[in-house]
Amino acid sequence: MQSFHKHLITAIAVLAIFSVGFFAGCSQKPLTSAQTKTAQQTPPSMPEQVKGVHNVSATGTIDVAFSPHGGITAMIVDEISKAKHSIQIQAYSFTSQPIMNALMDAKKRGVDVRIIIDKSNIEGTDSRGQHEKELLNSLVDSGITMKVDSEFQIAHSKVMIIDSQDVITGSFNFTASAENNNAENCLILHSNKALAAEYIKNWQWRWDATTTYSK
Repeated sequence: MQSFHKHLITAIAVLAIFSVGFFAGCSQKPLTSAQTKTAQQTPPSMPEQVKGVHNVSATGTIDVAFSPHGGITAMIVDEISKAKHSIQIQAYSFTSQPIMNALMDAKKRGVDVRIIIDKSNIEGTDSRGQHEKELLNSLVDSGITMKVDSEFQIAHSKVMIIDSQDVITGSFNFTASAENNNAENCLILHSNKALAAEYIKNWQWRWDATTTYSK
C-alpha cells in the first residue's frame, strides 16, 4: 500500500510539471518574422586591423556638449561648416534637419560627404517612417552618397570624421529628439589624425560591406 502511494505521488508530480510547462509554452507569443531574423542574425567578423585596443597619443583640443538643449546640434553644424575635404558618417538614427542642411551645404562646397545609416531608418512604413525616408531622399538628391548597414542587430555608432583629422562621437543621435528630449553627450576631438585614422578603418570596413541606399 505504501508503495502504491509513492507511485501515485510521483505520477501526480510529473503530471503537474508537464502541465506547467505546457501552459507556459502556450502562453508565449510566437516570434514575428522580423524578430526571428534578428534572433538568428550573426554579425560579420571584424577585420584584424579593426580588432583590439588601439592606443593613440592625446593631441589637439576637445569640445564637449550635452543635451537636452545644451548646444550639441549647433556644435556639430558649426564643425560641418568648417569641413574642407571630406565628411564620413556612421549614424544609427538620422533625422536632424539642421545637421542635414549643413551636410547638403558642405556638399555644395565640394566636400565629399558619405553616410552609413542603420537599417531602422528605412524600415518604417507609417507616416513617421515615410517622413524619415523623405529626409534621407533629400540628402541623396543633393548628391550625397548613402549606404545602409543591415548586417547587425543594430548599427549603433554615432560618428562623423571631418577632413581625416577631427572626430565627432558620443551618445548623441543626429536627431531633434536627441537635442530636445534626451540626456546625451557629444565630443569633438580636434586635430588628432592618428585617432581619426582608427575611426576611418572601422568606417571603411562598414562602407565596403554595405549596400547603397535607394529611394
